[in-house]
Amino acid sequence: MTKRGWNSDNVRSRSSSRERVSLLGNSSSTPNKNGLRGRATYPKDQEMVSLLGGPSPGIQKRRGRSRNGLGSRRRRTTKFRDSWTPTRMMKYAALLIFSAGLSYKMLRKESKIIHWEEYNNIVDPKVTKGRCFEEDPKAKKDKNKRAEKCECPVSVKPLEIFDGKWKSNHEHMLHLAKNAPSNLDIVFFGDGIVEQLSGTRDLGGEMVNGMEEYFEKTFTKKKGGKFNAIALGSSGDTGPNLLWHWENGIKQAKLKPKLWYIVVGGNDLYKYRCDDSFVMANVLNVAKKIFEDSPESKIVVHGMFPQKDDLESEKNDLGHLWNRAQGINLDVRKFIKKHSSRIYYMNLGTTLMHTGGMKGRKKLDPNLIDGMYPTSKGMQKWGDLLIKKVLPILKGFDREKHMKQKRPEMEGTDVDR
Repeated sequence: MTKRGWNSDNVRSRSSSRERVSLLGNSSSTPNKNGLRGRATYPKDQEMVSLLGGPSPGIQKRRGRSRNGLGSRRRRTTKFRDSWTPTRMMKYAALLIFSAGLSYKMLRKESKIIHWEEYNNIVDPKVTKGRCFEEDPKAKKDKNKRAEKCECPVSVKPLEIFDGKWKSNHEHMLHLAKNAPSNLDIVFFGDGIVEQLSGTRDLGGEMVNGMEEYFEKTFTKKKGGKFNAIALGSSGDTGPNLLWHWENGIKQAKLKPKLWYIVVGGNDLYKYRCDDSFVMANVLNVAKKIFEDSPESKIVVHGMFPQKDDLESEKNDLGHLWNRAQGINLDVRKFIKKHSSRIYYMNLGTTLMHTGGMKGRKKLDPNLIDGMYPTSKGMQKWGDLLIKKVLPILKGFDREKHMKQKRPEMEGTDVDR
């Protein structure tokens, strides 16, 4: 008698109908019809079970394998896609934006570091055809009249004028500088516009009605003004003339205002007919000198005022000289705008122009400007607008903090109208 499942030769029966169980989930090999051992075949509905839990590893592997053998690759791709959750994508996006912003800020700051030495061709332009854009317009019409020699000054050389009135006015400027209050907010430094602001014209030869009173009540705190200021102006001066005033007394007065307000360039263009590059150089050299010698102060460079081509004309139309002035103003503004916090650009002279339509932008208002100088009414309108523009610059000015900042470069921006 044999045990159940065993034959007479004590060999266990291998019935194909019996459920197969593998400890590792692998099927045992059985001999084929040729007597050779190979892979066993089972019915499709036969379940292979692993005692370690889950389906047989062989079945699991076969299930994952597709006909073309790309099943595992697809599973990896699907797993990679599943890892990009919305939260993770937001984190990566935030990191990317932060990195881009930091890079832009650093590159933008680096692009605004401008050293004067790199701009020698601007502050000291090369002479090619001459320093004047034209010798004498009347000489071109009259061939018998000889053209006058170009009188445009050399931009980098301080220029003294050997005239008694000019020297007397220089001494008056030094007197104002040496006796200025210690808590100065603004020092106006420039040509006839600045002199007129303080109340006189023509190097002290003519008083401007109402301007002295206006300056005191507007730029003297004791008289009710918002600022303490002095005006160091000299009619007819060019950029090199201001350099001479600076080197011969103004710098030695050691003024420490919060703001230097520079007005120059009009005589360089309208009177001496300097070429555009030399007008720009004459203006920027004054700013450069003050920038280097007065590091505790901010600086404003004002654009050139509008002026007629022919001062004796009864018409108030502006011509090609004003077109040149606008181009130079734009170049100066662009140069200063490359910088950040210490030099500013203003152009408030257009407030003296006629405001009626498009043609009004090409005409002067006769009530606000007469010839080359603004009227008293025009100066006061310009001064009131100037106060509004200067207030944001001086608001919260901290001299100690300003001095601690390292400024090897020229910095600035613009405060245009």
